[in-house]
Amino acid sequence: MKKYFIIFSALLHIFCGAMEGEKFTLPVQETCSTHNIEDLASYVIQDIHSSVKEAECSLANPSDYPDHYRPQDGEEFDFIIVGSGSAGAVIANRLSEVPSWRILLLEAGGNPAKSTEIPGLYGALQKTSYDWQYQTDSGEDNCLAMVNNSCNWPRGKALGGSSTINAMLYVRGNKEDYDGWARVGNEGWDYDSVLKYFKKSEKVEAKEVLEHNNYRDYHGEDGYLTVGTFEKDYMSELVDTYAEGMEELGYKANNDCNGDSQMGFSKLQGTIVGGRRCSTAKAFLKPIKTRKNLKVSKNSLVTKILIDKHSKKANGVKIINYRGAEVRVRSKKEVIVSAGAINSPQLLMLSGIGPKEHLEELGIDVIEDLPVGHNLQDHMLMVGLVFSYNYSRQLKPITNYMYDFLMTGSGKLSGNGMLTYSGFINTLDISSKIPDIQFHHFDFDAKDKLALTMTLRMLGLREEVGKSFLELNSKRFISMVFPTLLKPRSKGRILLKSTNPKDKVKIISGYLSDNEDMETLLRATEFLSKLASTKAMESLDTKFHEIVAPACSKYVVSSRDFRICSLKHFVTTCYHPTSTCKMGPADDPTSVVNPQLQVKGVGHLRVADASIMPDIVRGNTNAPSIMIGEKAADLVKQHWL
Repeated sequence: MKKYFIIFSALLHIFCGAMEGEKFTLPVQETCSTHNIEDLASYVIQDIHSSVKEAECSLANPSDYPDHYRPQDGEEFDFIIVGSGSAGAVIANRLSEVPSWRILLLEAGGNPAKSTEIPGLYGALQKTSYDWQYQTDSGEDNCLAMVNNSCNWPRGKALGGSSTINAMLYVRGNKEDYDGWARVGNEGWDYDSVLKYFKKSEKVEAKEVLEHNNYRDYHGEDGYLTVGTFEKDYMSELVDTYAEGMEELGYKANNDCNGDSQMGFSKLQGTIVGGRRCSTAKAFLKPIKTRKNLKVSKNSLVTKILIDKHSKKANGVKIINYRGAEVRVRSKKEVIVSAGAINSPQLLMLSGIGPKEHLEELGIDVIEDLPVGHNLQDHMLMVGLVFSYNYSRQLKPITNYMYDFLMTGSGKLSGNGMLTYSGFINTLDISSKIPDIQFHHFDFDAKDKLALTMTLRMLGLREEVGKSFLELNSKRFISMVFPTLLKPRSKGRILLKSTNPKDKVKIISGYLSDNEDMETLLRATEFLSKLASTKAMESLDTKFHEIVAPACSKYVVSSRDFRICSLKHFVTTCYHPTSTCKMGPADDPTSVVNPQLQVKGVGHLRVADASIMPDIVRGNTNAPSIMIGEKAADLVKQHWL
């Protein structure tokens, strides 16, 4: 309450200072009466306290979400959906539109926490109970600047999945991504075919998008998912300077990377509504929380898909419920796995669907020999590059920002700073319409030790490496600038460590295992060096810094050898794992599901989430995962209706 008292006192001082000695008429139920200044002070304090408390209680209110359902052993449903994330929540909504179908949605986590609603605090959700807290394998030649030579891989564990803990950026990727899927045999997944599903989900409210005359060609207005705009008021000068610098290098400003063109310095839209996070739980489950044919079981870990060995058809799942009891639930039509690019392959392999040799090593009976867990792709980014500026902005106490957020859905906490702007470039061809690099940014005011320390911990950097960032920030405003590889050639793999479903999997990221990825990131680093030297950026006295990991100090800073060494130390995840249950045509031996998302060789079983992407898209993966959920629901309806 102390922070609220500060706010109340300040507001009361301003209010009463302007009105000292006057009388006021205040409403009391249906009548009016006159009060002196002492009565007014008490009234204002109570009114503000009540308003703030009401706003705080509205954050992630449990009544916003479906009630917890406890399925009974042997209970039957038409469809069982595993995972309520970016795709699973969408599928649950759309399938339950059919009144005669009974749907069970299973989620390993619970309701979202209040902190998940605040866009500016998304980074603090990592390493909490709302995060699966995965780590990459420490034996690879990457993540060397991270604690234990292992990169953090956060994944959401709550209603809404990773859409509940992510940075809320709404980016669909490039038209070529989906046309590329179709060219290799995935009929119905070309850009023109999937665009209608992006539009179906979307309720666009972003002003900068609505200003385009042709926005309806690319955006929807009647969907469940609110796509809004982030504020930039408190950092306008920095944003404008970036835009001018990018233009000097040939890339114009772009207010809609999901429209005509993806290229340039782009203001990104977000899955936000009223300045608060709009997860798929809020968008797709909240409006249908009382739908009778949808049951949602929370804190329910699915441990195995039940498959009849003779017919090779899925007919249910085995779960451990919130009380620790094992329950078997039956499906009359299908089991749909939407647990994400890590959990989906884990569940398939535990159920006997996966690489024969790997499963046999663990003593798992093989039902279908498929390359589950292979083809792992992620947008790797480089965290060792920093811009510093002669720049400052007017700041408020955190209590003021919280008050702005609670009462008006505005201010610093309702946005993600410079992260809500991205540069999309092609490091080989400036005229190309297909980017190979996206730039993300984290910005920190001078001497913002608390926020920077939290970010360094979020990234998993070793303490001795983090000191270099803190030293730069002790003197100047800084941005950590992250070149992000949009089309990695390097691939990794998900492997089981044991047959215990509660054990985490082994994640082999594969970062930098293909030299072409190294070369693209080296070109991106050079581009940033040029950006810092543009006239626009020089107006802020911008300096380009390359953080030196101790093992790289033997090389000349900025030399090729130094930058290669730095990449091995500072490359980490952009939180976009995909492609571990690859979609492909019948004759593709590297695929796990067909273009209808049915698991090959196993009946009544589908996978629908980011794991089915044949190749990762050129952009943040939340919006494409929601699209996959929409299309998957239609595929199911077309099959059964």
